[in-house]
Amino acid sequence: MFSMVFSSIRTILVRLVSAAGTGYAFNTKRSRLGEKLVLRKHDPFVNKHVLFFEKKKIRSI
Repeated sequence: MFSMVFSSIRTILVRLVSAAGTGYAFNTKRSRLGEKLVLRKHDPFVNKHVLFFEKKKIRSI
């Protein structure tokens, strides 16, 4: 029963943190089987586009 429920979970919620070191972070979804996310988005503290790295898994969706 448990393995059937786990296999049906396809996405997870992850926390991405700014590489600029400002502490700005946001949550997003990604595939459970995919690699860790690295995105280029706007960081409002430095008012520039910077890389965001996945820091931790928050929960399964």
